[in-house]
Parts: sequence; C-alpha cells; structure tokens
Amino acid sequence: MTHAQGRSAALVARQAGALDAACGCRFIRDAVGGTLSDDDFARYLLIEESFVLTAARVLGRVVWDSTTWETLLPSARSLTNLVTDQRSYFGALRDRWPVSEDEATRTAARAAVLSDVVLAQVREGGRPAAVTGMLAAETMYARWCTAAAAAPQAARSRRQPDLQAWIDLHTQPEFLGQVTALEADVDRLGEDVADDGDLDRWFAGVLEAEIAFHDAVRS
Repeated sequence: MTHAQGRSAALVARQAGALDAACGCRFIRDAVGGTLSDDDFARYLLIEESFVLTAARVLGRVVWDSTTWETLLPSARSLTNLVTDQRSYFGALRDRWPVSEDEATRTAARAAVLSDVVLAQVREGGRPAAVTGMLAAETMYARWCTAAAAAPQAARSRRQPDLQAWIDLHTQPEFLGQVTALEADVDRLGEDVADDGDLDRWFAGVLEAEIAFHDAVRS
C-alpha cells in the first residue's frame, strides 16, 4: 500500500484521541446508554436537521468539483440520501417532537458553530477540505452508532424509538459505504493538494465543533 492510498487510515489513527473525545460527549453517552431525555432529543432533532442542509451544501460542492464519474457518483449518492431519506426522517418527526420558538432560537445559536466551521473550511480549502471534514463527521457517526447498536438490550430498550431509528440509519451498509467512499476520496488526495497538516486541521476542527454542536442540546 502506498502512502497516498493509506492517507485516510493514517489520518484517523492520528486523530484517535479527537475521535474518542467527540464520541464521548454527553449527548452520545446518553444516546448510547439509553438515558437521553426527551427534551434533549427534541432539541437534537432541530439542530441535526439544520446541519443536514449544511452537509448537503458541502456535498454539492464536492459534486461540482468532481471531474470524473468515479469521484462524482459516491458523493452524489450521499447527497441524494440526505435530501430524500434523511430529510423525510426529520419531516416526519417535527410535530411529534416540538420545540418552542424561543428555545429553538437559543439552541440553534449554540449549535451554529458546526456549520460555521465546516463551511469556512470548504471556502478555504475547497473539495479537499470538504471530503476531509465530511470524513470526520461520518466516521464519528459510524463509530458511535455502531457502539449504540451493540449496547446491552437494557440500554436499547430505554431509547426513544425515533432515536433508535436514527441510529439504525447510520449502521446500515448504505451509510457505511458512504464512509468508505469518503476514505477513498481522501486517499486520492495528493500532498501537493493538501498535506498532512491540512488534513489534521480540517478533521480535528470538525470534531471539536461536533462536541460543541452536540452540547448545544443541553438547556
């Protein structure tokens, strides 16, 4: 395996501590353990739906900057998933998990850091920053949702069914295949396009923002 082919694996290994910290934030501990409150879950749905729009914009940039079918199609499929399945998931839950207007405004303001960081990175670093930042976010979700799926039955039985459905969505082959496609995209990045310092900065920056984002569900 050449260095270029293994850049994503090396990046994830270097950022193991940051991934552990992100997957250890209170929201994820509660979601995995089945102790997430209804109010926190309602606020999470609000901000996560908003970030799905940001992720769709980022993947749109990746598609725009892709010059071959090989590099375009995986991101196009991921984008399609965001604007269909995930958008439908949130749309079906808005009435079931309401958040007051004032609380929604406060929560959204606290959570805005993630979109701000991701979009700023894409403006600065273009497609390489986009795929690296998305790899950080999706690796984090694959990791904690897989852990949640393997949690003891007692924890799984305490979860809100709608939360369990969200976890299940992120343990399916379709989603895990999207993570694999992002890894391949990062593997193809030449060091003349983005050096290891760039990759580390983008990856770690998104994970740090993810912690603040998930902490925003706390009232």
